[in-house]
Amino acid sequence: MSIENSFQMLREDPRNPLAWEAIALNIYGPTLAYVASLLMSFRVAPGETAEDIVQEVMVKLYERWPKISEQIRTATDIQSYVRRSCRNLLIDKYRHEKRAEQLIHFLSLNFSQAFRQDTDVHRSIFVQEIINGLPKDCALLLQTYVTEDLSPAEIADRLGASPAAFYARWYRCIQKTRDIFLQRRSRSKH
Repeated sequence: MSIENSFQMLREDPRNPLAWEAIALNIYGPTLAYVASLLMSFRVAPGETAEDIVQEVMVKLYERWPKISEQIRTATDIQSYVRRSCRNLLIDKYRHEKRAEQLIHFLSLNFSQAFRQDTDVHRSIFVQEIINGLPKDCALLLQTYVTEDLSPAEIADRLGASPAAFYARWYRCIQKTRDIFLQRRSRSKH
């Protein structure tokens, strides 16, 4: 059965199993090859396969069909839609994993790891010169990070905050710390 015949059957019954089988048989193979070639350029989770991506997109197509059926009239339309959806899914997964990787790296960083050499000297300078100039909430946060050598994840856990909420707070405090550091540095040059 052709895809065009499948579309006709789906207009009468959007869940017709024979029509969906014909569509899957016609577009699955070429889409699988397309996604396999894309996986070469995207770094996604270990074990992620082209079949996983295509399966996820095909399920979404099936679920969304009543809403998008008017946009898809030909075999070329459906193939373009599925390819675009696969590419977008891979981009989303890549972005998520890249962010997640950066967040995990950030959340696991301790002060002593950030300053591997002369940790005690850096700790003393940081506490005396920088932290004392911060607003109280930021000062406590960074003091805990520096003196107790806890990672941001451990601090977030201690405070009962989610990593996302804590990261926003942490970033604001780091920005304030950077501002104080730059002010002190510019004063010392004069």
